[in-house]
Amino acid sequence: MFSTFFLIAAFSLMLISGCGSSENSAASPPPQIKPSAAQTHEYLSITNTEYVNETDQSDGMTMNVYTYDLQTKALTKMTDLPYNSQYPLTVVSLADNTTYYSGTGQNKGDELFAYDMKTHQVKQLSSNLFAVNAIIPNVAEHTLMLAAVKQGERPVKVMFLDQDTQELTVLHEQDSDTTTWDIAYDPKAGKAYAIQYSEEEQYQQMEKSNQTQKPMIPPRHTIIEIDPETKQTRKIFELQDEQILTLSARGDQLLIATAKYINKRPIRYSLVDVKTGKRQELKLPIKASSELFLNNEGDGFYFLGEKGNGSSERGIYFYHMQSKKIETIFLQNEGFINNFMLLSEPVQK
Repeated sequence: MFSTFFLIAAFSLMLISGCGSSENSAASPPPQIKPSAAQTHEYLSITNTEYVNETDQSDGMTMNVYTYDLQTKALTKMTDLPYNSQYPLTVVSLADNTTYYSGTGQNKGDELFAYDMKTHQVKQLSSNLFAVNAIIPNVAEHTLMLAAVKQGERPVKVMFLDQDTQELTVLHEQDSDTTTWDIAYDPKAGKAYAIQYSEEEQYQQMEKSNQTQKPMIPPRHTIIEIDPETKQTRKIFELQDEQILTLSARGDQLLIATAKYINKRPIRYSLVDVKTGKRQELKLPIKASSELFLNNEGDGFYFLGEKGNGSSERGIYFYHMQSKKIETIFLQNEGFINNFMLLSEPVQK
């Protein structure tokens, strides 16, 4: 009854490619990611949509916003916001004391808003967007990173919003063929990452699938690294004939989920070395196609989906890669979990 897909899936399918300088190895244990020397406070920001009257959508819907403290394991409801966007998306920045979210603007489409959790004031931060698929706060000083679509355009672009000047910088703005499926940020390295593919190649693969009546094979997909300060980019990893569903970045490692065909299982999980592009496949019992987040210690990750092993209960879980134990964080008992994010902020001394 609730939409589980990004708005952009309505006019562009998730695609990704597979096999450049990658090598698979499922036998050896996953590499460890060295913890950062700087002390940080980490938490999850969670979006859970529910009916206002708890029965049907006649009275509208609301986005209930939660945080989950990874140290104290305390779940706190931060606020609730009206669900009037095409895709319900929120993220709490404790450092800013602000919840950023997608909402309906004056034009047809979604804009980016900020809700000040102290003053309870709402501020619209953008004015020319059509859809907002991802929001990552503080990728640089007073800078938000977005995966979004401008009014009148088709591709999903990586964008950076300077909150001091309100200036919106679009990465590779003149490229009308490349679209962005997902973005991630590594607070340790201070680098951002994006999954991208060609819309023309996607269309060609779609035509082949229609003609042959066989599952759609994804076009080539590329993961790029982005410096949020300079906006310089470099290619990290490329796959052919394999769909990348999501990615997470932490300590020179990428955690990715992939599938051989569009919207088809099984899903494969791999770690990719950012420096070498080497890929190591992980054998996992879980079922998750979005929202994977490596933890700070590098010995596990948080995910949205099912924990497997006979359980079909959807929720947010933590998987420890050495012990193979799964910890339940937040179950989908009421409403629908649309998204969540792992965030890291410096500890105030």
